[in-house]
Amino acid sequence: MNGREKKVRKLPIRRANKNGAMTKHHDHVSEEILIEILARLPLRSIRRFKSVCKTWKSVTETDYFRRLFVSLHKNSSSSWSLVVGTKASDLISLHRCETWDLPKSLACYIQSHITIGHVNYVASSNGLVFMDGYKTSFVGNPVLQQWVRIPSPPYPFVTLPFGLVTRVDDDGVVLGFKVVRIAVDKQKRQESLTMLCLCVYSSETGVWSKKRLDCSHYFTNWGLPMALNGTLFISPEDIDDPAAVSGVLIAHDFYGEESDLCRVIPLPDHELDHNWCFKRAWTTSAGSVMYIKTLAHNLLKVWMLTKNDDWKLLWEIRLPFITCDDDILYYAPLAMNPFDGNIVYLWSQQKRYLVSCNLQTHNFKILSEEEVSTRRIDDDGLEKCVVNQSTCEQLMNASFDPDSLDHCVYPLTLFHFVLPRWMESLPCPPHVEMMDTSSLLSYILVMEANRPEFKDTFGIRERLLRSRFFSTKRRE
Repeated sequence: MNGREKKVRKLPIRRANKNGAMTKHHDHVSEEILIEILARLPLRSIRRFKSVCKTWKSVTETDYFRRLFVSLHKNSSSSWSLVVGTKASDLISLHRCETWDLPKSLACYIQSHITIGHVNYVASSNGLVFMDGYKTSFVGNPVLQQWVRIPSPPYPFVTLPFGLVTRVDDDGVVLGFKVVRIAVDKQKRQESLTMLCLCVYSSETGVWSKKRLDCSHYFTNWGLPMALNGTLFISPEDIDDPAAVSGVLIAHDFYGEESDLCRVIPLPDHELDHNWCFKRAWTTSAGSVMYIKTLAHNLLKVWMLTKNDDWKLLWEIRLPFITCDDDILYYAPLAMNPFDGNIVYLWSQQKRYLVSCNLQTHNFKILSEEEVSTRRIDDDGLEKCVVNQSTCEQLMNASFDPDSLDHCVYPLTLFHFVLPRWMESLPCPPHVEMMDTSSLLSYILVMEANRPEFKDTFGIRERLLRSRFFSTKRRE
């Protein structure tokens, strides 16, 4: 905006003629007014307007425009989904929000890649998705349709996908990412120590590196890693003693820590006598790790992990929808709202529905599968989310007996797939070509067709040959 106060640029207005082509008219609008108009539109519309002309593209890609957009939309939620499993099924979704105004849930943007072959959803972080397939893996932004292929680690041992972490600026724009894989049969365990052998791929260098992490806590297995602010959080498990309830959280910052030691964070409220009849979940909300527990006497507790690795008790409350013939131990906590730490989502085992509750206002709502407008927030402070009833029932039946008060030994860990409040191109590693969604799907088809144990159940080879034939015909 340098010099903009002294000299006001007049920009031509482009309109469509009868044939749909964009033509230039003599009516003009100042650049300031254009910026104010465009900054109030959702990102989905702004992305389309970038292709109108070079002037509009340059205007919407300035730092000033980005800061203005983020400021105008700071009180509105971004699109998000609560995702479970390697097939990226969504439990809850909010997509028609003012920030993005997407026509479908975020999980729908991922599932087209997964249904083709042996490609699995692994993790997400700040709008980026990590997917693993046969002899290759991908990181991308499925909404912007930008992908990069991640080469296999150049090491003689087998690795499995482990997690994805990102580095962002103050506005939440992704500056870089790291893909983390864990070596199979390379872990070492002593009586009070566990060593993890990891392989880390950096988007900034485009190369793999080996990383050893020492943890002063013995464990033989772990739950799904959860990523936040460049840190992976791990809930350790013990396959030798499945009844044991882990009392710690393992964490490592892949951008901020030079040490090879993991942080071991003791859980709150773990050694109390009433602690053995509960259900619990890990989640993230408002930029922090959250720990939720439902306890006896219709009690719900929520803690937030501070920057000093201490736990701050945010809520200790009896929920308003628990009646005299009900019990909170029949409710399993799933997650918190990713932007509002006052809103919690719980599943009723007996009544078979998902309920959202604002812990501050005590307002609650039973969520439904009906496709309603999710653009606004109701007077009770609860967003109009959409729930996938069948996916919820499948997950909760696998985790809990509907008629049992028994606790779940391991905490539920579900992925928050959240889009940032601003769109930015995917960070591309050096000497790597970015692909769009069509190119990615074609590449997956080729890899699947060349897989040794491949059985062409879905006609993939035929689809691949047809696509090559038609592309050849087009070139001719």
